[in-house]
Amino acid sequence: MKSITILILACFAALLIGCNSNVHEYYVSNSGDDAASGTSPGKAWKSIEKVNETTFKPGDKILFEGGESFTGALKFDIEDSGTPDNPVTVTSFGEGRATISSGSETGLLAVNTSGMVVEELNFIGAGVIDGENFSGIHFYTDLDTVKPEFIRINNVEVSGYRWDGISIQGERKKGSSGYRDVRITHAVVRDGGDKGIAIGGTMPEGDWGHKDIYIGNCKVYNIRGISGKSGHSGNGIIVSQLDGGVIEYCVVYNNGEFSDDMNSGGPIGIWAWDSRNVVFQFNEAYENKTGNRADGGGFDLDGGCVNCIMQYNYSHDNHGGGYGIYQYRGAREFKGNIFRYNISENDGITNKHGGINLWSTNSSGGMQDTKIYNNTIYVSENTVGAAIEDFPDVQGECYIYNTQVYNNIFVGPPGKELVKILNPSEEWIFKNNCYYSYGDKIEIIWGDEIYSSLDEWRAATGQERHNDSDVGFEIDPELADPGNGGTIGDAHQLGTLGAYMLKQSSPLIDRGLDIKTEFGFDVGPRDYFGTPVPVNEKFDVGAAENK
Repeated sequence: MKSITILILACFAALLIGCNSNVHEYYVSNSGDDAASGTSPGKAWKSIEKVNETTFKPGDKILFEGGESFTGALKFDIEDSGTPDNPVTVTSFGEGRATISSGSETGLLAVNTSGMVVEELNFIGAGVIDGENFSGIHFYTDLDTVKPEFIRINNVEVSGYRWDGISIQGERKKGSSGYRDVRITHAVVRDGGDKGIAIGGTMPEGDWGHKDIYIGNCKVYNIRGISGKSGHSGNGIIVSQLDGGVIEYCVVYNNGEFSDDMNSGGPIGIWAWDSRNVVFQFNEAYENKTGNRADGGGFDLDGGCVNCIMQYNYSHDNHGGGYGIYQYRGAREFKGNIFRYNISENDGITNKHGGINLWSTNSSGGMQDTKIYNNTIYVSENTVGAAIEDFPDVQGECYIYNTQVYNNIFVGPPGKELVKILNPSEEWIFKNNCYYSYGDKIEIIWGDEIYSSLDEWRAATGQERHNDSDVGFEIDPELADPGNGGTIGDAHQLGTLGAYMLKQSSPLIDRGLDIKTEFGFDVGPRDYFGTPVPVNEKFDVGAAENK
């Protein structure tokens, strides 16, 4: 019996070996030889050209020697595809990371490739120079009915590329080209031109091209934009044509200063357009800029976004607004988006925007059913815009419908507008917000009128009323240290932003409307700082729920 068992195990082992007999590890070293087999460090290949000549199979690995630099551009196609269980992996071996130095070519181009892992590598381009639009890592598909899936980009550093640092793109002329199940993690993208991390492709005509994309724990900075380029340039993280995604724990800063097309919008730190069911959370965006006096903000849900959530983010010291909510001309439906438990400090320091900014054309019904609740917005003497404001389109209209603004804190210095709604209507609903100017009367602009107290505004407009009672506060919220949040720099430490916690003596503790019970809002599990909401079955006002 024992001998039979041993025989069975031996046969099973042989079967496993046979199943994996075509899986190889291919090594590349500057001391190698392209005539060698490549299947061990001692028999390594020498060049990227040899890699590009080879067709890889599921489970294969291409390993570049750590600490060395390899000149050239990696190219893969559909024949090099792996599977989720057996991906093709491109990585380093030995000590440290290998560097792919691709000059003015794209560092790694994969066309219609599925099942690929790219990790533990550096990619260096020739810099933001005139000429071709080359990227660092670029996955592209023009397949219309099949979505390449399972792409993993992890622990890479990408710098010096004119166009995109990392991009996942579908063919713009096909109705459903895109990728499925993509994860971009622990990437550093810096010193580039047009975009840091970009997801996009299919124009808004049919279904969204991409499905299920995750971007996490990334840092994007010094993507300064391309001077003279038509349209916005210098975006940190931008996603579009995406159905289902999460962008979290990212830090994005100092981007966009050379975006100078005066007939276009400007860049944004982290944003989405033409996307559905995308969540942005636990991110910090700061010191993002613009060269054309447009945008240059921290975060944005733009034209064609549906059921997206912006939560637990920190925006500060951006040229443009902290949180943009925009519906551009020609976009598909913009509806059901949520902004909650975010903080903005000193945003809008050079252009017309402020903390939260809304603008909408009448495309696809305008801006519908936006919820803005439990945010804390601090505008300083350096801020050009208001804590919350709208902007008319070129015809002087702003097509904004059923915008609910509840339980927020809007604070600033004397003489600074806290609310500036140039196109007021019953479609704006303000309830239970706190308005406070340190050292003077508040200022609320409502159409052509200016109000200097909450009572005056309420009496004239009917805002800040609920169930036939007055709500809202014109009182010091007693924030711990407003205006002094500064830079955190580590998205996992955003909860240490003590400047915007409520003091124990704050009059806003337990004074929030129960928007979950009364209005059916899904408020999420926590506040900005990680405290479950509500505490003691009572909500607070602002981004902090006092313990």
